[in-house]
Amino acid sequence: MAYANWDFYNRTWRGSMTAQAFERWSARASLEIDRATQGRAATASESMRDALALCCCELADTMLQQDEAAIATGGGNVAGESVDGYSVTYRGGAETGSLQDTADAARLHICRKYLCRPVNLLYTGVQP
Repeated sequence: MAYANWDFYNRTWRGSMTAQAFERWSARASLEIDRATQGRAATASESMRDALALCCCELADTMLQQDEAAIATGGGNVAGESVDGYSVTYRGGAETGSLQDTADAARLHICRKYLCRPVNLLYTGVQP
């Protein structure tokens, strides 16, 4: 279940993805939300619906950008760049974990931005 639909993405978020691309990435973003909230987002109160939709839209955009960056760099980080001769060197292999860690941290930051108020869906302690 996606937490945002195409109409919300297009009219409220004003995103730039096509409907087909948004369908793909919003499904993945919704899975990321479910993972971050340990499934509590699916049963969240009505007061969290807009926050969930906004989070889904931003995650979908970010995940698309991260995917495009990974494809463009072959999954590596830029290790060096020269301006005059336009030479770019990418890190790869064992160092690609840092790229994944950076992407994971960015997605968690987005979840924190939206999913802590008015109900903290990211809370992992004992519920009263």
